[in-house]
Amino acid sequence: MIRLFLWTSALLLFVGLSACRNRADNPSSLAADDSLRTLIRQRIEQKMELDRMRLKLLESGLGREILKYKPIIKKYSKRYGFDWRLIAAQIVQESGFRIKARSHKGASGLMQLMPQTAREISRELDIQYIMRNPRENITAGIYHLHKQYRLFPNADRNNRVKLALASYNAGAGRVFDAQDIARYYKRPPNVWENVRPYLAMLKKTDWQLHLQVWPSGKPRFGYFYGYNETINYVENIWSMYQTYRHIF
Repeated sequence: MIRLFLWTSALLLFVGLSACRNRADNPSSLAADDSLRTLIRQRIEQKMELDRMRLKLLESGLGREILKYKPIIKKYSKRYGFDWRLIAAQIVQESGFRIKARSHKGASGLMQLMPQTAREISRELDIQYIMRNPRENITAGIYHLHKQYRLFPNADRNNRVKLALASYNAGAGRVFDAQDIARYYKRPPNVWENVRPYLAMLKKTDWQLHLQVWPSGKPRFGYFYGYNETINYVENIWSMYQTYRHIF
């Protein structure tokens, strides 16, 4: 904080001296000088706010849990090509880093994996205690997100991650169906912003649209009513991730 204060004081002094010289030479530069000082103050306030958020998080129980599991998260995030801070944000959204978290649907662990998914990953990775061991749960969860990521090879990096998160939460079929609707409306199907609103059009009451999109007259992977949860899931993780990028 002392270093930040000294840096801030020096910068404002430099701007002030420059402004004085500019005014002497060119009075019309006054507005530009004021705008520069305003911008500098805004940047300083933003940095100080981030410092406060960082301190508050790191001193909290959640912050301690993130740092506790950081090595295993970083190890497998790197292996599968993710920023570890994205995975940390996902775990916060999934379970709040509560080891014994369990959903009403039966999902368990830090990464809230369903039993069937855990059994599949157990065979693929040859690990046995995904539902009981938090480190194995993290390993399996990152691997599962990577599998979803591979389903959207034509999306750019950010959209690919968002589509993978939606698939992790709702199942890939829901995302595929929403992409079909995007194609019907001639919108690029590999952009999350395009796919997101069509998740809400997979309800039975949208049957007239379904008749236009699918020969069977209904979504290929069935009707879907959890669209608000999935949309919020992706948006919350992405927002948290942007914050964590500045904090960690």
